Amino acid sequence: MQAALASWTGPGAQQTQLVRERDALAARVHRLERELAELRGSEDISAGVTGQDRELVTARVVGIAPVGTPVAARTVTIDAGREHGVRPALTVVSGAGLVGRVLRVSEASSDVLLLGDADVVVGVRFGEEGALGMVEARPAPGLPVRDAGELTLTVVGDSPVTEGDEVVTLGSPDGRPYVAGVPLGTVTRVDPDSGQLNRTAVVEPHVDPDTLDLVAVVLGEG
Repeated sequence: MQAALASWTGPGAQQTQLVRERDALAARVHRLERELAELRGSEDISAGVTGQDRELVTARVVGIAPVGTPVAARTVTIDAGREHGVRPALTVVSGAGLVGRVLRVSEASSDVLLLGDADVVVGVRFGEEGALGMVEARPAPGLPVRDAGELTLTVVGDSPVTEGDEVVTLGSPDGRPYVAGVPLGTVTRVDPDSGQLNRTAVVEPHVDPDTLDLVAVVLGEG
């Protein structure tokens, strides 16, 4: 009798089992959708690093620096670290372009110093001719006030700069801290000549640090 009762399931038990199976299937679909999104994100990131043959490790942003800490609010934490091959001073990118560089590394996570931090200066090329310049967050004294997130391009030499010029990284020795050819931003307006030694312009970065999610660390060539 007990065996017969144990093997019998009524309508309520059947409904509970169906609900469990439905929930398990929904969780699996959600996981597969997330994996597909990450795969597509990785492909976008690879394309964003100029399509060159570079070894990347993808990661997610899992934290931001609280206001008041060193490099306040201009760092994020990612879930890739020493055990994934990440080292300090490596380039970090997203599908849109340059994110920043690795600042500190622990075993399973890293802190990334973002483009737009007050102490970050990036050598760049801009325009069709690949003219040289440098991009930073702080405008020189005497320049118009920048809106939040806008960067300043300072031209090296006498090359002209035009609204709409694309700006990419110049590259560093051994690709550290910045590999060459990564899209950085677009010139949105040119500053008026106010007696500065070099031409300057406003750059709108491609990457919005407030919406960062999937990124990649450039480990090296090949």
